[in-house]
Amino acid sequence: MLEELKSVEVRSRLVDALRLDLVGPSENLGDAKEALPQSPSRWYLTGFLVPLDAAPEDKSDETANDELDDAGEPGSAEDEDLPEKPAARARYFPSSIGVSVLVPASAKTLKVRASWGDYRLRTEPPEQWDRTARQEAVPIELSKASEKPVEKEIPNSNGLKIAYLARAVGMLAADAGVPVDARTVSVFLVNRRTPQPDVKKDEAFAFQVHLEITGDTDFLPRPDLRSLASGEWDERVSDLQYRDIGEYSVGHNVATDAVLDGKRCCNVVQTCWIPQAEVERVEPAPIKDVELRMDALATLKDVAEANAS
Repeated sequence: MLEELKSVEVRSRLVDALRLDLVGPSENLGDAKEALPQSPSRWYLTGFLVPLDAAPEDKSDETANDELDDAGEPGSAEDEDLPEKPAARARYFPSSIGVSVLVPASAKTLKVRASWGDYRLRTEPPEQWDRTARQEAVPIELSKASEKPVEKEIPNSNGLKIAYLARAVGMLAADAGVPVDARTVSVFLVNRRTPQPDVKKDEAFAFQVHLEITGDTDFLPRPDLRSLASGEWDERVSDLQYRDIGEYSVGHNVATDAVLDGKRCCNVVQTCWIPQAEVERVEPAPIKDVELRMDALATLKDVAEANAS
């Protein structure tokens, strides 16, 4: 059956398989009511949030500091005195994810749609973890946003909260074409659930967490200010070539994806744990009497070497 599929379809299926393996089911992918034979935090590698107040041992990745055994032939006696390895630092799982967008002064509200999966341990044999898909919408009044975080409870979430804040962009962004009265709005989903005992600790986790933010106006593209004052020729040429390409969202602890319409406008952004991008195919312009195919060049090289011998 695979030979009947186009290459783009094969790649798409591979990406879907990777998402299911690393993150788990989503709204349009996988089994929303799956049952796992072991705790989901050991089954999936990413995509989940631990409670903010969980114990350090429950928030850290115990496999993050594992190292591969030394391979290869043993060296000489002079090589045996290896430098002492630095102390390993624990890697902690996130308790929140967030998205920052740039909005004009006319923006009044944002609609945040949060979706996630809750797992509950079934104690009767066979012991397994049953998943329940959850989804809730939370409106945000930008008139109430401030530079200090404001939190709102997500309905029916048992302790998940939406935190948001807004900041003025300042005069620097005005040099890049951004209105002076524009604001950067950051929206976070925070796991403030009460931690559970060790055996059931995953019941307080939120898995396959996803945020979708919709604005009542189009979001503004975020300019790349790194090369604004640069005199480097390459950077100035890049600014010219990509002057119509904007960054509509920035992720915190997660990647983001902007949904563009036919006019390259955006009023919907969403999080994604496994980001992907399409790169347009580049074909060289035809040049008379010039062969650009690598296989043809190799053939010409073989002919030249045969004639020389």
